Amino acid sequence: MSSPVMLIGIDSLPPELFEKWMAQGEMPNLSRLRNQSTFAIQKNFSLYRTENSWLTFLQGCSAESSEEWGHQDYQVGDYATTERASYGFSKYPPFYALCQHLRVAVFDVPLTGLVENVNGLQVLGWGTEVNQCLRESSPPGLVGELIKRHGRHPVYDRVLKATDDSTTLNYRIPSIYDLKGLQELKERMIEAVGQRTEIILDLMRREAWDMMLCVYAEAHTALHLFWHLSQPHPLHESLAAQVHSDFLLEVVRAIDSGIGILLAEMPAKQHLLVFSPHGMQANTLDIYSMLFLPELLYRWSTGHAALCEGETGTPPPPLKLDYSRHWREEIWALRTRHGDAVLESPFQQEVRKDPLDWDPGNWYRSCWPRLRAFTLPGYSEGLVRINVAGRDGPGGIPAEQFDSVCTELITLLHELKDVHSGQPIVAQVLRIRANPDEKDASKPPADLMVCWREDVVTNVVEHHRHGRIGAAPYFRSGGHSTAGFVMARGPGFEAGSRLEDVDA
Repeated sequence: MSSPVMLIGIDSLPPELFEKWMAQGEMPNLSRLRNQSTFAIQKNFSLYRTENSWLTFLQGCSAESSEEWGHQDYQVGDYATTERASYGFSKYPPFYALCQHLRVAVFDVPLTGLVENVNGLQVLGWGTEVNQCLRESSPPGLVGELIKRHGRHPVYDRVLKATDDSTTLNYRIPSIYDLKGLQELKERMIEAVGQRTEIILDLMRREAWDMMLCVYAEAHTALHLFWHLSQPHPLHESLAAQVHSDFLLEVVRAIDSGIGILLAEMPAKQHLLVFSPHGMQANTLDIYSMLFLPELLYRWSTGHAALCEGETGTPPPPLKLDYSRHWREEIWALRTRHGDAVLESPFQQEVRKDPLDWDPGNWYRSCWPRLRAFTLPGYSEGLVRINVAGRDGPGGIPAEQFDSVCTELITLLHELKDVHSGQPIVAQVLRIRANPDEKDASKPPADLMVCWREDVVTNVVEHHRHGRIGAAPYFRSGGHSTAGFVMARGPGFEAGSRLEDVDA
């Protein structure tokens, strides 16, 4: 190899904020690096943008090619899902496992487990922003050694069993309305950035690696939870004035300082790539896919409301800010009497260590066999599974009704509107298969994928037949977008240049 390569990920940092803050002088180290580098905006695949953005980076292909749609599996015939703590890499390994002639170091890449054929070291799960964080290393004792020397991540402190039986870590995020809790989280995130920088330096100094890949995950968490305190959002005007600084920018500044420390230790001729495979924007994914969609499908199937029943035809309710508990507690408190009787409570799910106990869509799982369609857990598009008799279980609709039910649901979904603006919240509904018996590994388990509008951010929606859902508290104010960036310095890259946007 002509010169070593260092890759530094800033997880989920959108290019528009990256460029804006560099221009304003908020990121001096990265700004200097930008002047020495070639820069490009890269756009990832839009489907499964949350689940698969890192997988696309690691494998260099679409989900249709890898046949890996996120890290959740649906067991056909059992009405059951499994959320894995890492990607399966069942068809293609990550690119760094293809470099057996090179010495490689990998640190804290999201949703990545140990893989074979890596000539070097892998340290994973010290602190990545995922629902479940699998902590492991190769060699086996290395992660423990690093924790003893540099400390545990100050945020990831809850141990649980993943549904695939691996022991994982996660954290309970504060309510985005809880400004004191967010302040404390911000301080711990800045502390974590410093620890992460020290660990990266430690690994850098152990050997002259041919390639090193490391990721700053704290940007991801900050963008999810501090977006409304920094950027346009329905909560921004009411809450941003109550804090005395930009929490999001503070975390990003800390990352800039950390990267400055790393730059000072890098060889001058080393190839350096700083990147993010995706970005963040005002969130139109969480509450839409995890609450509005499963509740609408439940009402369509049963004629009853289970969660967040509002009064149809009345003016939008005034903005409410006194949601201090975690989102799951606040949403569970909005269950109807009927919902209390039929839904599995998040507290029951927590007792059996279900990693999705916080997701309202997961509370309907025991109802799936009785519904005509239901929502599969996910983090991006709405994932609709038609309950087909003989395919999904003994109940459900006859297979010959599959086509008409898909058509009916597509119409139903396009009729769902934001109460504040009167605008529909669905941009597009993708039909995945022509008939229920298609067995194509390149397709996800959902029969319909609901793509939400990105320009309509709301917490209350209405359907003219099935009523109002909400108002409900927002969960995370920042949601994933497809645009990321790459900045490359070193031999062969023109300083200060910019390429045309690159599509995946």
